[in-house]
Amino acid sequence: MKKISTRLFACFLATSVFASWKPNDQAAVFSLKPDQVLGSPYFKEVLNTYGLLGFGYTRIMNDHHVVDLQKEMGVQIEDASEVSLVVGNFLETVIGLPVSTSGNYQALHNSSLTFTLRTQGEVSPDTFFEKFDRWASGPAFSKSDIERFRKDARIEPDKIDEMSKTPRVEKKYYAEMKKPEKVGEATFFSIPATGITQALQTSGVDGIKMTLGMQAENGMTVFVLGSRKDVLGFFEYENTNKGSSHNVGSSEFTSFSIPLDGELLKKMETSNLSDPNGPLGPLATTLGQAMYQIKEISGTAKFSGGRAHLDLTITCKDVQSAQSIWSVGQASLGMAQLQMLRKQLKNPAAQTAVSSDFLNRIKLKNQEAKVLVHVEASPSELMPWAANQKIP
Repeated sequence: MKKISTRLFACFLATSVFASWKPNDQAAVFSLKPDQVLGSPYFKEVLNTYGLLGFGYTRIMNDHHVVDLQKEMGVQIEDASEVSLVVGNFLETVIGLPVSTSGNYQALHNSSLTFTLRTQGEVSPDTFFEKFDRWASGPAFSKSDIERFRKDARIEPDKIDEMSKTPRVEKKYYAEMKKPEKVGEATFFSIPATGITQALQTSGVDGIKMTLGMQAENGMTVFVLGSRKDVLGFFEYENTNKGSSHNVGSSEFTSFSIPLDGELLKKMETSNLSDPNGPLGPLATTLGQAMYQIKEISGTAKFSGGRAHLDLTITCKDVQSAQSIWSVGQASLGMAQLQMLRKQLKNPAAQTAVSSDFLNRIKLKNQEAKVLVHVEASPSELMPWAANQKIP
């Protein structure tokens, strides 16, 4: 059960502005506006508050592969107005994913994953392959890497010479991209899964075909990676609903939508990953049957007053289930506040995981078949156990 919970939580954290297009009703959408986040004072404070996160972010942004790709394409990550991940048949995909490199990869063949990047700057489809080819043919290891290897006596000089000539991606893995296909206003490039990452060659996904679709106009470029069917569906929707497919003027910097299905949730009980002591562990034990009546969990977040404001909506199949969930949530919040008060009265100087002020800012509301949750958090309140963990 811990592994399933980790997957769901990771997807929850990876969230953007609602992408309007979805391949099916059971698709989950996670979306982010990098141009509103990466340069914001809030995000800079987050990087300072969490040393490990700041270190990791800096390493990624300064990675020579990332730097060279941005330079070659003429676009910057910080200028991206949307990064979205759409997972079709979300619960079936999550339940069926293999848990090891030797697992059953049929879930990957059946899954529907679509990645969207919308950014400032027009990248011409006519020159895209040429630019990608130059980047892919570049060195897999930077000069500083090679110099460090040469100082390491454990690596043979001949091996280092070979590594210095190794390209980022062997051309045979992306050669099919040389023949683009014009589909309406978009241009499609065919990519074998092994062309995305050579590590997939032995992971059981050989033969999976991916499509990269791109369209550039009005100073913007949108890239869409997924199955041909889903990429076609995205651009059909995009070009039919121009100007309304993404909320450019919205103050929300992230959003997500996760559909739930009671019957599929119950299947987790028989999964090898499930908690053998109860259905979905303590959560379902506490909520009872109301847990299986949740149709969707969605939310948005924005910055205001030095805090991130998350508005969460739990949509149920009926009013009674929503009332039950609200009651449990309200009672749990009250108990947490009471426990916090007791600890402070017993020892005013004691440090607590979260502040009473943070708990008091959490608001729950029952609105017919929905439960509305509002949470506000400063950077130090996001993950208090990890705050101020600086790199030595």
